[in-house]
Formats: sequence, structure tokens, C-alpha cells
Amino acid sequence: MFDRAEYKRIAKLQLKGRFTAPLLATLCIMAVMIIFSAPQIFEYITSVIAQIQNRGGQMDIPKIQSYAPATDITGIAFLGICGILTLAYTKLFLEMWKTRDSVPFSSFLAAFTMWLKGVLSMLWMYLWVFLWSLLFFIPGIVKAYAYSQMFFIVAENPKIGVRKAMKLSIEITKGYKGELFIMDLSFLGWMLLSSLSGGLLYLYVMPYMQMSKTNAYKMLKAIALRSGRVRPEDFGMEQQETNAGSGQEQENQGAYYGSSGTEARPTEQKTAGDSSGMKYPEAHEAAPDTNNVITLPPPDEDSTH
Repeated sequence: MFDRAEYKRIAKLQLKGRFTAPLLATLCIMAVMIIFSAPQIFEYITSVIAQIQNRGGQMDIPKIQSYAPATDITGIAFLGICGILTLAYTKLFLEMWKTRDSVPFSSFLAAFTMWLKGVLSMLWMYLWVFLWSLLFFIPGIVKAYAYSQMFFIVAENPKIGVRKAMKLSIEITKGYKGELFIMDLSFLGWMLLSSLSGGLLYLYVMPYMQMSKTNAYKMLKAIALRSGRVRPEDFGMEQQETNAGSGQEQENQGAYYGSSGTEARPTEQKTAGDSSGMKYPEAHEAAPDTNNVITLPPPDEDSTH
């Protein structure tokens, strides 16, 4: 079961009271994007001014040409920087997912030590999406969603190579690429409002989107592990940790679903007995490999995918 509304609801709780680091990280990313777009914007403005000054007839305002990455050295550099920023951003939200304590902005900066993995991940993913897009536009979109979990896998497991991360992403997204696409569409209204706000609303929307997608990744990974499509060893998970997590899963799954297998909220006793000191323990309902509350679907549900 892929419940995008629940992942988004939980994301709001996970961000509540801890927005400083996501805000600063989002500002950094937006600043880099503005810097790379500055030459185009400057050229556009000067072209419009020149036409106004020399208008002899009807003025034809030029359109801003879309930036085509990987067509030259600057484009490749742009992709590389996007990969570094994406990996660092992903790492930050994975750290936030683990705890309800405040996560420092340094977690975002520390991930820059993985810069080579970020560059390689972006270039490798872009290459394959581009090749599939040569067949037709639709296969390119489908493959983009198949590869969409690569950065989560690499950020969570730095020792995994980019090719293996792509294979794992393909496995854990099987049967859920349409759900991921619909999840992106559900943010369309927010994106339009952000554009109308001059980009200011992106400071809220981008962290909200990323936290929601982090919850979705954790669910996809948990379902794939339980179905056997991937193994704990693929992610470098120790067998002892896996067995411990399985025991906790059995306990928590009964608390979450009840004996009938239908969804139910965790009991007040379980919430009150949580020793983690979290103000919002339900924020970890999409965190199946923690010692809090689990939200895996009943065993027979994922067999339909």
C-alpha cells in the first residue's frame, strides 16, 4: 500500500519545530540555481532593453531559452553540481527521518564529502534517462521514476556504487512508478503557488516535498525487503540488525493494524511508553526500521504489485 497522503501528513510533523536546517539547505540550492541562470537572465533583460530603445515597429520580446544540460562543458558541470547538492539534500532529510531531535545544518554540509558519488550518480542517471528518451518521451519518464530512488540509496549507503544503486532503485520501484508520478502531481498546486510568489514559497515547498519523498522511499525499501526482491545485504545491513528489526516489526505491525489487518492508530499506551522523548511519535509511522511505529501493509497486500 502506497499512501502518499499519509507520507505528506507525517512529513509536516517531521518538519515541525526543525525547519532551520532544511531552510538553509534550500536557500543554498536556490542560490546556486540563480547563479547558473544569471547569464541567461542578463541576456534576456539586455535584449528586451535593446528592443525598447531601438523600437521602430512592433517589439518582439524574446523567450528565455531553456537550459540544455550536458550539451557542453558548462552543462556537464551544471549536472555535476546538481548531483552534489541533491545528494547532500537527500542525506540531510534521511538524518531528519531518523530522529525528532534537531538536525544541524552541518549535516547538509558534511555530505559534500561525498561529492564524487553525487556527480557520478547524476551523470549516470541522466545518461540512461537520455538514452531511453531517444526511443520516445514516455519511456524516458518511466525510467526516470525507476531510477528516482538512487540518491536515497547512495546517501544512506555510501559504500554502494552508482550502478548497484540504480539496480536497487529499479527493484524497489517495481509496481510503484505510477504512484510516485501521482505523488509528484499532488505537489503541482504548491509549485504553481511558489512560482506566483516569486520563488519564496519554495523555501517551504521543497523541504515538504523532500521529507514526503523520504517517507515514500523508506516504505518502498521496506516492502521490497519483505517481498524478497532485494536483500538486507544489498544495503549493507547486518543480519543481527535485520533479525532485531523483524522482531520489532512483528510487535509494531500488530499495534498498527490490529488482528483484522485493517489500519488502526497506535494505542495511547504504546505512544506514552515510547522512551525516545519525541513530542510527535506518529511522525515515524513511515519509519519501518526504527524502534517506533511501523506502517508496513499486511503481508498479502504487496503481492498484488
